[in-house]
Amino acid sequence: MAGIPKLIVLSEQLRGKSFELTKDLHTVGRSEERDICIKDPTISTYHCEFIRNGNAYMLRDNNSTNGTRVNNVPVSEQLLQNSDILQIGGVEILFDCDDKSVTTVMRTKTGIDLESTEVGVSTVRRMDNFSPISSRKLTMTQLLLIGVVILLVIAILGLLSWIGILLMGQQDQSNQPTMKSIRKTTLVKPVAEQSFRNRA
Repeated sequence: MAGIPKLIVLSEQLRGKSFELTKDLHTVGRSEERDICIKDPTISTYHCEFIRNGNAYMLRDNNSTNGTRVNNVPVSEQLLQNSDILQIGGVEILFDCDDKSVTTVMRTKTGIDLESTEVGVSTVRRMDNFSPISSRKLTMTQLLLIGVVILLVIAILGLLSWIGILLMGQQDQSNQPTMKSIRKTTLVKPVAEQSFRNRA
């Protein structure tokens, strides 16, 4: 190995902190007893270890609670290459192995075909589907449903009005004199007047 391999923390809490790998075995964990102590609650007390394997290092998970990942792939044991992104618990770490003799070419393949795409040309078809208020036509079923709801509302309002009129009519009738009471008063007056006249 030309340069000394090191681990560089990328996560915010310890960003930029580096640990050089100089021994054959480096233990990693939250405990002070570990060679590399990272005080993070997502890291187990004895999370993983780095083992020298010839000119390279192997990462081995120690059955940790939150696991270990290399380039976002969960691993139990993985031979590391320069620029691998390690995730130990919730802490991201860059493995920097400044070894010029090992060159790794990685090619990322995406679903975008750049050769067939015209640069700078973009076509927007219709923007009416972005409106929060739909401008589409209503179907016959939707129109029928709206009609039924309107008729129900009218029927309920009519029923309430009819009940109100009935109640008002009953109150008016209880306050107004009836025909029998009117007849009694008219019949009683003439008899009373006659008896008064007869006495005089």
